[in-house]
Amino acid sequence: MKDLKKTREMASLYHIWVNKTLSRGHISRILALKAPTVSALITSLIKSGRIREGRLADSSGGRRAKLLEIVPSWGWVIGLEFSSRGIVSASADMNGEIYNVKKSRFETGVTREKILSSLLSAVRYQTSYIHRRDRNPIFRIGFAISGLVDECGGISINFPHLEDWKNVPLKDILEEKFSIPTVVENRITAITYAENLFGEHKDIKDVLIFHMGPGLGMGIILNGQVRRGSKWSVGEFGHIAASEDGPLCYCGKRGCLESVASDYALVAQVKEAIKGGVNTRILEFAGSKGEITAEAICLAAKDGDRLALGMIEKVGNYLTTAVANLLNIIGPEVILFGGIMVESCDVLQEYIKRKLPVHTLEYIEKHVKVDRATFGAEQGIRGAVTVALNSFYSNP
Repeated sequence: MKDLKKTREMASLYHIWVNKTLSRGHISRILALKAPTVSALITSLIKSGRIREGRLADSSGGRRAKLLEIVPSWGWVIGLEFSSRGIVSASADMNGEIYNVKKSRFETGVTREKILSSLLSAVRYQTSYIHRRDRNPIFRIGFAISGLVDECGGISINFPHLEDWKNVPLKDILEEKFSIPTVVENRITAITYAENLFGEHKDIKDVLIFHMGPGLGMGIILNGQVRRGSKWSVGEFGHIAASEDGPLCYCGKRGCLESVASDYALVAQVKEAIKGGVNTRILEFAGSKGEITAEAICLAAKDGDRLALGMIEKVGNYLTTAVANLLNIIGPEVILFGGIMVESCDVLQEYIKRKLPVHTLEYIEKHVKVDRATFGAEQGIRGAVTVALNSFYSNP
């Protein structure tokens, strides 16, 4: 009976967390439980300090129900994101409100041991922050990392452009150091969980989420569920074959989409053109350090720079073909774009949207909505926090 009660309590908590607020009547219908049983569950959860009664529901003609909500301060989770941008860590309360975000970059050529040391330091930084605020428990660490991931084993199989990063047992390392249950997820999959549960299109059943940055990834939501591989993460959009004789990709194969149409590829092609003497104003948009970035190229394109426009068109053609092929196969209701290449400037997204009809079946193209991903530059850490809380509320 105790196990059944705990299961029902956690199911109630999960649905209140996902919906933000929920009435007793809704919980009764979702869990298929009688009103007295739900009343006893809610009384127990309120007494334990995990939920509270909030505002009254909108009137539907009868007595207005009191809405239940999570008490945010009864515990914590830690989010950890590791991508080509560097390491981002944050603390979050039991509602998912994010605090104490810390970002750190790492130099190219950094070793596996140095990265692991930085990751452990990031977790220590967050645990210290939480312990300074209160002594409530830390229930989970959610780790969102680029590259292939064995989610069941919590193993990072590889990481783009890091040769000595192979089969790193991140879950075991973090749990041994901190004694906090840890869930390791592919970064794009974690972002997809956040979109599916809390994004602007969370009620849509079939969604593809394209992440366009130094790496190219894709999140998949089918019939309202995040699609994961049977053994490791799926959605390696960047390794679609784009050109048989294209550049060598870091994965060891030639002509991957990532080698011709990613952030890295775009910047490299622009630098080569400038080196060859092509006239451009891209450097005017590169900031005080004069660093050529995808953002600078996109802004220059928006301002009419011919080299920037030509490069956006070149990259955009590769991406549009790949996106259109997936639309024709899956036929989603919505496609979302996120990542460095679209966060600060919409010129690439608009180009893809404009060119999609060239390769997409007319009926599919007319019925798919194209939009920006919900969480912008904070999508990775938002994903890490979401998978941490989802793991806790689903598997206490």
